[in-house]
Amino acid sequence: MCLSPTVALIVALTTINLPLVRPNRTAEDENEYGNMVVGGFKVDIEVVPFQVALFEKGELICGGTIIGPRWVLTSYHCVDSLDPTLYQIVVGTDKPREGHKHQVQNIFLHPKIETNQQYDMALLKLAEPLQFSKKVNCVELLSSQEPLVVGTPVYISGFGSTAEYAFDSPLKAATIDLLPWETCDDTYADLMQDFMLCAGFERGKVDTCQGDSGGPLLLDGMLAGITYYGRGCARPGSPGVYISVAHFAQLIKDTVNSEPNPDDRKLCQKTIRDLV
Repeated sequence: MCLSPTVALIVALTTINLPLVRPNRTAEDENEYGNMVVGGFKVDIEVVPFQVALFEKGELICGGTIIGPRWVLTSYHCVDSLDPTLYQIVVGTDKPREGHKHQVQNIFLHPKIETNQQYDMALLKLAEPLQFSKKVNCVELLSSQEPLVVGTPVYISGFGSTAEYAFDSPLKAATIDLLPWETCDDTYADLMQDFMLCAGFERGKVDTCQGDSGGPLLLDGMLAGITYYGRGCARPGSPGVYISVAHFAQLIKDTVNSEPNPDDRKLCQKTIRDLV
C-alpha cells in the first residue's frame, strides 16, 4: 500500500548536536530571545538544514522536513486545499520570506485520510530536485519504534510563533522530552491514536507553536515525528502531540519507490558530511 496522490525516502543524517535547552533561563534571557519554538533558541539554517518553510499563496503557513531531493514531509492540515499549485517551499535560509520558492508538484496523503483526518501527514513531491549543500540537506526517517523511550530528549525546530498570538517567525529549535503516551491521552480527550507521540515538559515553557505545524521532531538525528497538535503554546499541562514517523516509514518508502522515474525514488541514505 502507498500514500494516495491527490494529483497527478534515503540519507542517514549524522546525529544533530543541538544544544540541550531546558526552560530555566533568566528573565534577562527571556527579554533578549523571547519564548522560542516556544522556549528554545535561535539557530542558523546550517544547524537544521532539513528545515522547510511551507508557503500557501505567498503566506508562510507551516513547516516541513526534507527527506529526499524531491520529497518533503509535512502535515495534511497544512495542505488541505489539496491543490499543489498553491504551495511552495523555501529551504536553505533562516529568512524564508526572502528565499527562493520551490514549487510543489504532487501531494500524497494517507489512504485513510478521508475517513480519519487524524492521519495528519502529507508527502510533497517537488517539481524540481533540491541541490544539497551545508544549508540544504535531508534527514533519515526513523523506521523503528524501539528508540521511542519515555524521557529521551528530542529536538524540534521551525519558523512558527515564539509566543501565543505572536506573528514573528525567526528560525528556532529546542530540546524537549518524550512523555508517556498516556500524558497526552489524559490531556486531550479522544484525540490520541496509536500512531501519535507525546512530547514536551509537563510544566510547559518549551513547545512548538503556531506556524510550526508539519515541522520536524528529531531523535538521534532521525526524523521521528511531525508536529501535529497542542493546546496553546508551551502551556503547563499541555504537551505537544506529534505524528510518529516510524509508524508510517514503510508506507512513505513504498510511495516514493512507486515513482516511475528512478531519479525520483531517492531518499536520504548518506550522512550530511557525504553530501556537502
